[in-house]
Amino acid sequence: MAKYSKYKKITEILPDIKEHVVMRDYNTFHVGGVADYFYESRSSGDLVRVVRLALEHQIPYFILGNGSNVLFSDYGIPGIVIKNSSANIAVMKEKSQIITDSGVMLSRVIIEAAENDLSGLEFLYGIPGTIGGALYGNAGAWGHSIGDYVKNITLLIIDPKDDIPQRMQIVQYDHSWMNFGYRTSKLKKIKSKTKPVILSVKLQLAQNQKEDIMRKLNHFKEERFKTQPMGISAGCIFKNPIPQELKNITGRGTLCMPELPKERRAGFMLEKAGTKKMRVGDAEVSNIHANFIINKANAKASDIRTLIEEMREKVSQKYNITLEEEIEYIGQW
Repeated sequence: MAKYSKYKKITEILPDIKEHVVMRDYNTFHVGGVADYFYESRSSGDLVRVVRLALEHQIPYFILGNGSNVLFSDYGIPGIVIKNSSANIAVMKEKSQIITDSGVMLSRVIIEAAENDLSGLEFLYGIPGTIGGALYGNAGAWGHSIGDYVKNITLLIIDPKDDIPQRMQIVQYDHSWMNFGYRTSKLKKIKSKTKPVILSVKLQLAQNQKEDIMRKLNHFKEERFKTQPMGISAGCIFKNPIPQELKNITGRGTLCMPELPKERRAGFMLEKAGTKKMRVGDAEVSNIHANFIINKANAKASDIRTLIEEMREKVSQKYNITLEEEIEYIGQW
Protein backbone atom coordinates (compact mmCIF):
# COMPACT_ATOMS: atom_id res chain seq x y z
CA MET A 1 0.00 0.00 0.00
CA ALA A 2 3.10 2.24 0.03
CA LYS A 3 2.44 3.49 -3.49
CA TYR A 4 -0.86 4.91 -2.25
CA SER A 5 0.57 7.41 0.22
CA LYS A 6 -1.96 9.97 -1.07
CA TYR A 7 -4.75 7.76 0.20
CA LYS A 8 -3.91 7.74 3.90
CA LYS A 9 -6.59 10.22 5.01
CA ILE A 10 -9.45 8.45 3.27
CA THR A 11 -9.79 5.80 6.00
CA GLU A 12 -10.04 8.52 8.61
CA ILE A 13 -12.73 10.42 6.70
CA LEU A 14 -14.69 7.26 5.81
CA PRO A 15 -14.54 4.93 8.82
CA ASP A 16 -16.83 2.43 7.03
CA ILE A 17 -14.48 2.05 4.09
CA LYS A 18 -12.89 -1.39 3.72
CA GLU A 19 -9.38 -2.18 2.50
CA HIS A 20 -8.19 -5.07 0.32
CA VAL A 21 -11.63 -6.43 -0.62
CA VAL A 22 -11.88 -9.42 -2.97
CA MET A 23 -14.37 -8.52 -5.72
CA ARG A 24 -15.58 -12.03 -6.53
CA ASP A 25 -18.27 -11.61 -3.87
CA TYR A 26 -19.68 -8.53 -5.60
CA ASN A 27 -20.38 -9.64 -9.17
CA THR A 28 -22.51 -12.34 -10.75
CA PHE A 29 -19.52 -14.05 -12.42
CA HIS A 30 -17.95 -14.60 -8.96
CA VAL A 31 -14.47 -13.72 -10.20
CA GLY A 32 -12.02 -10.87 -9.71
CA GLY A 33 -9.06 -9.75 -7.70
CA VAL A 34 -8.63 -7.31 -4.83
CA ALA A 35 -9.87 -3.72 -4.78
CA ASP A 36 -7.66 -1.34 -2.83
CA TYR A 37 -10.75 0.09 -1.16
CA PHE A 38 -14.44 -0.76 -1.10
CA TYR A 39 -17.28 1.45 0.11
CA GLU A 40 -21.04 0.86 0.06
CA SER A 41 -23.02 4.04 -0.48
CA ARG A 42 -26.55 3.95 1.00
CA SER A 43 -27.96 7.18 -0.49
CA SER A 44 -27.51 9.53 -3.43
CA GLY A 45 -26.08 12.17 -1.10
CA ASP A 46 -23.56 9.70 0.24
CA LEU A 47 -22.63 8.67 -3.30
CA VAL A 48 -21.92 12.31 -4.20
CA ARG A 49 -19.86 12.73 -1.03
CA VAL A 50 -17.66 9.70 -1.70
CA VAL A 51 -17.04 10.65 -5.32
CA ARG A 52 -16.05 14.14 -4.16
CA LEU A 53 -13.62 12.68 -1.62
CA ALA A 54 -12.12 10.35 -4.22
CA LEU A 55 -11.52 13.29 -6.55
CA GLU A 56 -10.06 15.47 -3.80
CA HIS A 57 -7.61 12.71 -2.83
CA GLN A 58 -6.89 11.83 -6.47
CA ILE A 59 -8.07 8.27 -5.99
CA PRO A 60 -9.48 6.40 -9.00
CA TYR A 61 -12.98 5.07 -8.43
CA PHE A 62 -15.52 2.79 -10.04
CA ILE A 63 -19.29 2.88 -9.41
CA LEU A 64 -20.68 -0.65 -9.04
CA GLY A 65 -24.32 -1.70 -9.21
CA ASN A 66 -25.22 -5.35 -8.76
CA GLY A 67 -22.20 -6.52 -10.78
CA SER A 68 -24.23 -8.34 -13.42
CA ASN A 69 -22.61 -6.93 -16.54
CA VAL A 70 -18.95 -6.60 -15.62
CA LEU A 71 -15.80 -8.72 -15.55
CA PHE A 72 -13.34 -7.77 -12.81
CA SER A 73 -9.68 -8.51 -13.47
CA ASP A 74 -7.81 -11.15 -11.48
CA TYR A 75 -5.03 -8.59 -11.02
CA GLY A 76 -7.06 -6.18 -8.95
CA ILE A 77 -8.90 -2.89 -9.12
CA PRO A 78 -6.93 0.22 -8.20
CA GLY A 79 -8.60 2.85 -6.06
CA ILE A 80 -12.11 2.66 -4.60
CA VAL A 81 -14.95 0.46 -5.77
CA ILE A 82 -18.12 2.29 -4.69
CA LYS A 83 -21.11 -0.04 -4.47
CA ASN A 84 -24.22 2.01 -5.15
CA SER A 85 -26.95 0.83 -2.77
CA SER A 86 -29.05 4.02 -2.77
CA ALA A 87 -32.60 2.82 -2.29
CA ASN A 88 -35.20 5.62 -2.39
CA ILE A 89 -38.21 5.10 -4.63
CA ALA A 90 -41.36 7.18 -5.05
CA VAL A 91 -44.49 6.37 -7.04
CA MET A 92 -46.68 9.11 -8.55
CA LYS A 93 -49.62 6.97 -9.57
CA GLU A 94 -51.74 9.81 -10.91
CA LYS A 95 -48.97 10.67 -13.41
CA SER A 96 -48.00 7.03 -14.06
CA GLN A 97 -44.46 7.89 -13.01
CA ILE A 98 -41.81 6.44 -10.73
CA ILE A 99 -38.77 8.31 -9.40
CA THR A 100 -36.06 5.95 -8.23
CA ASP A 101 -32.47 6.14 -7.01
CA SER A 102 -29.95 4.54 -9.34
CA GLY A 103 -29.01 1.88 -6.78
CA VAL A 104 -32.50 0.33 -6.60
CA MET A 105 -32.78 -3.18 -8.03
CA LEU A 106 -34.76 -3.52 -11.26
CA SER A 107 -36.93 -6.23 -9.74
CA ARG A 108 -38.02 -3.92 -6.91
CA VAL A 109 -38.99 -1.13 -9.32
CA ILE A 110 -40.97 -3.53 -11.51
CA ILE A 111 -42.86 -5.04 -8.55
CA GLU A 112 -43.50 -1.58 -7.05
CA ALA A 113 -44.92 -0.48 -10.39
CA ALA A 114 -47.14 -3.57 -10.63
CA GLU A 115 -48.50 -3.01 -7.14
CA ASN A 116 -49.56 0.47 -8.27
CA ASP A 117 -51.09 -0.72 -11.58
CA LEU A 118 -48.24 0.76 -13.64
CA SER A 119 -46.97 -1.11 -16.67
CA GLY A 120 -44.08 -0.90 -19.13
CA LEU A 121 -40.99 -2.49 -17.63
CA GLU A 122 -42.21 -6.10 -17.48
CA PHE A 123 -39.77 -7.17 -20.24
CA LEU A 124 -36.89 -6.47 -17.82
CA TYR A 125 -38.21 -8.87 -15.18
CA GLY A 126 -35.54 -11.35 -14.18
CA ILE A 127 -32.53 -9.21 -15.07
CA PRO A 128 -30.40 -9.09 -11.89
CA GLY A 129 -29.24 -5.49 -12.09
CA THR A 130 -29.88 -2.03 -10.71
CA ILE A 131 -31.70 0.82 -12.41
CA GLY A 132 -28.41 2.70 -12.78
CA GLY A 133 -26.73 -0.21 -14.51
CA ALA A 134 -29.75 -0.74 -16.75
CA LEU A 135 -29.73 2.91 -17.83
CA TYR A 136 -25.97 2.94 -18.41
CA GLY A 137 -26.21 0.02 -20.85
CA ASN A 138 -29.80 0.66 -22.02
CA ALA A 139 -30.82 -2.81 -20.91
CA GLY A 140 -33.52 -4.52 -22.90
CA ALA A 141 -35.03 -7.67 -24.30
CA TRP A 142 -37.56 -8.77 -26.90
CA GLY A 143 -37.28 -5.55 -28.90
CA HIS A 144 -37.73 -3.20 -25.92
CA SER A 145 -35.23 -1.06 -23.99
CA ILE A 146 -35.42 0.83 -20.71
CA GLY A 147 -34.47 4.06 -22.49
CA ASP A 148 -37.96 4.15 -24.01
CA TYR A 149 -39.41 4.78 -20.53
CA VAL A 150 -37.04 7.48 -19.28
CA LYS A 151 -38.61 10.92 -18.80
CA ASN A 152 -35.61 12.57 -17.19
CA ILE A 153 -32.43 11.63 -15.41
CA THR A 154 -30.44 13.28 -12.60
CA LEU A 155 -26.66 13.15 -12.90
CA LEU A 156 -23.60 14.20 -10.99
CA ILE A 157 -21.54 16.05 -13.57
CA ILE A 158 -17.80 16.36 -12.98
CA ASP A 159 -15.71 18.97 -14.78
CA PRO A 160 -13.12 16.97 -16.76
CA LYS A 161 -10.40 19.54 -16.19
CA ASP A 162 -7.34 18.60 -14.15
CA ASP A 163 -8.11 21.11 -11.38
CA ILE A 164 -8.20 19.54 -7.92
CA PRO A 165 -10.75 19.64 -6.40
CA GLN A 166 -12.74 19.38 -9.61
CA ARG A 167 -16.00 21.26 -9.98
CA MET A 168 -19.10 19.12 -9.54
CA GLN A 169 -22.76 19.87 -10.12
CA ILE A 170 -26.03 17.97 -10.00
CA VAL A 171 -27.98 18.39 -13.23
CA GLN A 172 -31.25 17.01 -14.58
CA TYR A 173 -31.62 16.19 -18.28
CA ASP A 174 -34.49 14.83 -20.32
CA HIS A 175 -34.22 11.43 -21.99
CA SER A 176 -32.75 12.78 -25.25
CA TRP A 177 -29.48 13.79 -23.52
CA MET A 178 -28.70 10.13 -22.85
CA ASN A 179 -28.64 9.36 -26.59
CA PHE A 180 -29.79 5.80 -25.95
CA GLY A 181 -28.91 3.19 -28.54
CA TYR A 182 -28.89 -0.58 -28.74
CA ARG A 183 -27.33 -1.70 -25.42
CA THR A 184 -25.58 1.63 -25.03
CA SER A 185 -25.99 5.24 -23.93
CA LYS A 186 -24.08 8.50 -23.98
CA LEU A 187 -22.58 7.59 -20.59
CA LYS A 188 -21.27 4.23 -21.77
CA LYS A 189 -19.55 5.90 -24.71
CA ILE A 190 -17.75 8.49 -22.58
CA LYS A 191 -14.13 7.41 -22.02
CA SER A 192 -13.21 10.01 -19.40
CA LYS A 193 -12.28 8.77 -15.93
CA THR A 194 -14.68 11.39 -14.56
CA LYS A 195 -17.77 10.43 -16.53
CA PRO A 196 -21.12 11.59 -15.07
CA VAL A 197 -22.67 9.49 -12.30
CA ILE A 198 -26.35 8.51 -12.44
CA LEU A 199 -28.12 9.54 -9.23
CA SER A 200 -31.80 9.01 -10.03
CA VAL A 201 -34.30 8.70 -12.86
CA LYS A 202 -37.94 9.50 -13.50
CA LEU A 203 -39.67 6.75 -15.47
CA GLN A 204 -42.84 7.32 -17.48
CA LEU A 205 -45.04 4.23 -17.37
CA ALA A 206 -48.68 3.53 -18.26
CA GLN A 207 -51.80 2.60 -16.30
CA ASN A 208 -52.87 -1.01 -16.60
CA GLN A 209 -54.76 -3.59 -14.59
CA LYS A 210 -52.65 -5.47 -12.10
CA GLU A 211 -53.88 -8.82 -13.45
CA ASP A 212 -52.60 -7.97 -16.94
CA ILE A 213 -49.26 -6.80 -15.56
CA MET A 214 -48.82 -10.00 -13.56
CA ARG A 215 -49.61 -12.10 -16.64
CA LYS A 216 -46.86 -10.26 -18.52
CA LEU A 217 -44.41 -10.77 -15.66
CA ASN A 218 -45.14 -14.49 -15.57
CA HIS A 219 -44.78 -14.69 -19.35
CA PHE A 220 -41.33 -13.06 -19.36
CA LYS A 221 -40.26 -15.13 -16.36
CA GLU A 222 -41.21 -18.33 -18.18
CA GLU A 223 -39.47 -17.21 -21.38
CA ARG A 224 -36.25 -16.54 -19.49
CA PHE A 225 -36.50 -19.87 -17.71
CA LYS A 226 -36.94 -21.70 -21.03
CA THR A 227 -34.23 -19.91 -23.00
CA GLN A 228 -31.56 -18.85 -20.51
CA PRO A 229 -29.30 -21.11 -18.47
CA MET A 230 -29.08 -21.40 -14.73
CA GLY A 231 -25.67 -21.11 -13.10
CA ILE A 232 -23.04 -18.48 -12.37
CA SER A 233 -22.89 -16.06 -15.29
CA ALA A 234 -23.13 -12.40 -16.28
CA GLY A 235 -25.96 -12.77 -18.76
CA CYS A 236 -25.36 -12.35 -22.49
CA ILE A 237 -21.72 -11.77 -23.35
CA PHE A 238 -22.15 -10.24 -26.81
CA LYS A 239 -24.54 -7.75 -28.36
CA ASN A 240 -26.56 -8.84 -31.35
CA PRO A 241 -24.82 -7.57 -34.52
CA ILE A 242 -27.21 -4.85 -35.68
CA PRO A 243 -27.31 -4.03 -39.43
CA GLN A 244 -26.38 -0.41 -40.18
CA GLU A 245 -29.80 0.37 -41.65
CA LEU A 246 -31.48 -0.55 -38.34
CA LYS A 247 -29.07 1.60 -36.31
CA ASN A 248 -30.65 4.64 -37.95
CA ILE A 249 -34.18 3.82 -36.72
CA THR A 250 -34.88 6.18 -33.83
CA GLY A 251 -37.79 7.40 -31.75
CA ARG A 252 -38.24 9.30 -28.48
CA GLY A 253 -34.50 9.89 -28.52
CA THR A 254 -33.74 6.19 -28.03
CA LEU A 255 -33.42 3.22 -30.32
CA CYS A 256 -36.68 1.46 -31.16
CA MET A 257 -35.02 -1.79 -32.11
CA PRO A 258 -37.24 -4.37 -33.81
CA GLU A 259 -36.86 -7.97 -32.73
CA LEU A 260 -34.23 -9.54 -34.96
CA PRO A 261 -34.76 -12.88 -36.69
CA LYS A 262 -32.90 -15.64 -34.89
CA GLU A 263 -30.35 -15.93 -37.70
CA ARG A 264 -29.18 -12.36 -36.91
CA ARG A 265 -28.75 -12.92 -33.18
CA ALA A 266 -25.40 -13.43 -31.50
CA GLY A 267 -26.54 -16.59 -29.72
CA PHE A 268 -27.55 -18.27 -32.98
CA MET A 269 -24.28 -17.33 -34.69
CA LEU A 270 -22.24 -18.53 -31.75
CA GLU A 271 -24.07 -21.87 -31.70
CA LYS A 272 -23.66 -22.41 -35.46
CA ALA A 273 -19.98 -21.52 -35.14
CA GLY A 274 -19.56 -24.41 -32.70
CA THR A 275 -18.88 -22.48 -29.50
CA LYS A 276 -21.06 -24.71 -27.28
CA LYS A 277 -18.19 -27.19 -27.13
CA MET A 278 -15.74 -24.60 -25.83
CA ARG A 279 -14.22 -24.31 -22.37
CA VAL A 280 -11.21 -22.58 -20.80
CA GLY A 281 -10.40 -23.68 -17.27
CA ASP A 282 -13.69 -23.60 -15.35
CA ALA A 283 -15.26 -21.14 -17.78
CA GLU A 284 -17.63 -22.93 -20.14
CA VAL A 285 -20.04 -21.86 -22.87
CA SER A 286 -23.58 -22.82 -21.85
CA ASN A 287 -25.08 -25.79 -23.70
CA ILE A 288 -28.48 -24.07 -23.46
CA HIS A 289 -27.60 -20.62 -24.80
CA ALA A 290 -24.31 -20.06 -26.63
CA ASN A 291 -24.16 -16.37 -25.67
CA PHE A 292 -23.75 -17.27 -21.99
CA ILE A 293 -20.53 -18.26 -20.24
CA ILE A 294 -20.93 -20.26 -17.03
CA ASN A 295 -18.43 -20.28 -14.18
CA LYS A 296 -18.55 -23.98 -13.37
CA ALA A 297 -16.69 -23.63 -10.08
CA ASN A 298 -13.38 -21.81 -9.89
CA ALA A 299 -13.00 -19.95 -13.17
CA LYS A 300 -10.62 -17.01 -13.31
CA ALA A 301 -11.42 -13.74 -15.03
CA SER A 302 -8.56 -14.48 -17.43
CA ASP A 303 -10.22 -17.81 -18.34
CA ILE A 304 -13.46 -16.01 -19.15
CA ARG A 305 -11.78 -13.32 -21.21
CA THR A 306 -9.75 -15.87 -23.15
CA LEU A 307 -12.93 -17.82 -23.87
CA ILE A 308 -14.67 -14.62 -25.03
CA GLU A 309 -11.89 -13.94 -27.52
CA GLU A 310 -12.03 -17.51 -28.82
CA MET A 311 -15.82 -17.28 -29.22
CA ARG A 312 -15.50 -14.02 -31.11
CA GLU A 313 -12.90 -15.54 -33.43
CA LYS A 314 -15.14 -18.53 -34.20
CA VAL A 315 -17.97 -16.23 -35.32
CA SER A 316 -15.57 -14.03 -37.27
CA GLN A 317 -14.28 -17.03 -39.20
CA LYS A 318 -17.75 -18.34 -40.03
CA TYR A 319 -19.69 -15.11 -40.65
CA ASN A 320 -17.02 -12.42 -41.17
CA ILE A 321 -18.69 -10.49 -38.32
CA THR A 322 -16.89 -9.16 -35.25
CA LEU A 323 -19.12 -9.43 -32.20
CA GLU A 324 -18.99 -6.67 -29.58
CA GLU A 325 -19.29 -7.35 -25.86
CA GLU A 326 -22.20 -6.24 -23.70
CA ILE A 327 -20.05 -6.70 -20.60
CA GLU A 328 -17.29 -4.30 -19.54
CA TYR A 329 -13.78 -5.15 -18.33
CA ILE A 330 -12.87 -3.52 -15.02
CA GLY A 331 -9.46 -3.27 -13.34
CA GLN A 332 -5.92 -4.00 -14.41
CA TRP A 333 -5.71 -6.28 -17.46
